[in-house]
Amino acid sequence: MMKNQNLRDLIYVSCSDLNSKCFYSYGIEFYEFMSCVHNRPENLILLKHNFDNAQWNPHTRFDYVTSKEICELIEDNVYGYGDFCWVDFNNEEDLDKLTKFQIAELLFFSHLAKPLREIPMIRFAYYAHDDGWFNKLYVSLLEDYKVILSRTITLKLHKLTKRSFVEMPNDIARVLLESALEGLLIDLSKITKNKTDIKIPITAVGHYTDMDKVYNFKDEITEYKVWLVYSKKTWKFFREG
Repeated sequence: MMKNQNLRDLIYVSCSDLNSKCFYSYGIEFYEFMSCVHNRPENLILLKHNFDNAQWNPHTRFDYVTSKEICELIEDNVYGYGDFCWVDFNNEEDLDKLTKFQIAELLFFSHLAKPLREIPMIRFAYYAHDDGWFNKLYVSLLEDYKVILSRTITLKLHKLTKRSFVEMPNDIARVLLESALEGLLIDLSKITKNKTDIKIPITAVGHYTDMDKVYNFKDEITEYKVWLVYSKKTWKFFREG
């Protein structure tokens, strides 16, 4: 397995307006995204990458992967790509149907990480730099991001604690998603645990695209008032004071 072995133990998610369906994040790597998303997309137009086994579409001149290559891509050293940008599509025939304007739209997104008008995607338009350090993601359905975020938390907790966790209920996952409106920070390096309980500190820090500033919060924030708690196969929030 070539991907970065060091687990990022800080998660930051920012969304200034849920209607925009646009999320900035730190700490969610590509393989975690693909492990946690419901009904994983298997057809991706690769707009920025260094993957050696991509296919090529002569109509658009874009590289792409299908289910034949997707597992290899997930296992690749995506961090080593630097910039990594893709959108999902339904099938190979759809690539030949992309208009000149849609091709231009995709090129605009890969260059500036935002739509000119509307990104031609099915569910996701994904732009990352240094896998897990900076990610800007557009989603078609907020439900998708709610699932990705909640499952990524439990996936990281499992790797950190070697314990098993039940999936978060919808009400807890929904609060976490909506907390992105204030810039949600989850510091997994400061979890506390005993035989029955695990407490994960969370807080609001505001909206940033400078992930160096976000990472520095690990040292700057020493006290937390809100905790995500897992106890006896139940998820809940606990507020001090």
